[in-house]
Amino acid sequence: MKTLVLCRHAKSDWPEGVQDIRRPLKKRGIRDAHYLGEILASQEFYPDLIVTSPATRAYSTARIISSQVGYSEADMKVEDSIYYEGAGQMLSYVQDIPDHVNTVMIFGHNPTIENAVRHLLQMGSAFSMPTSAMACMESYVNQWAQFDPRNTYLRWLLIPRLIRKEG
Repeated sequence: MKTLVLCRHAKSDWPEGVQDIRRPLKKRGIRDAHYLGEILASQEFYPDLIVTSPATRAYSTARIISSQVGYSEADMKVEDSIYYEGAGQMLSYVQDIPDHVNTVMIFGHNPTIENAVRHLLQMGSAFSMPTSAMACMESYVNQWAQFDPRNTYLRWLLIPRLIRKEG
């Protein structure tokens, strides 16, 4: 079985004069990332591989969550195509993941994340991945090259603003 978790970066800021790739997380984004990490850790979720866009907001989200689930930041892989390319390129990247890896988390951006989820789940209707949302998809295949819409299903979907602790 192969498990793919597509994650949109946490809520980011738009400081004046800062390039898009360098945009930091807002306080709410940092809080949401920690909260999601706590949820994943409580479920003993541990990915074999974490891949992130090089953009500061995606990398920071991945770093916070990886620390919560006990994954070393040094082992995270930064993949430029997740920032610069679209869903098709990202899904090609997924199909090239080494087969000894079973569970992958990818931290990226919209519309790429939304479009990839929509494609893999064969969704014809509108679908939104708000900031910090995570979609976990599984497939009963042994090779990533076989991970495609014909054999992929949604395992879970987390949207922090719907489950956020108040206080």
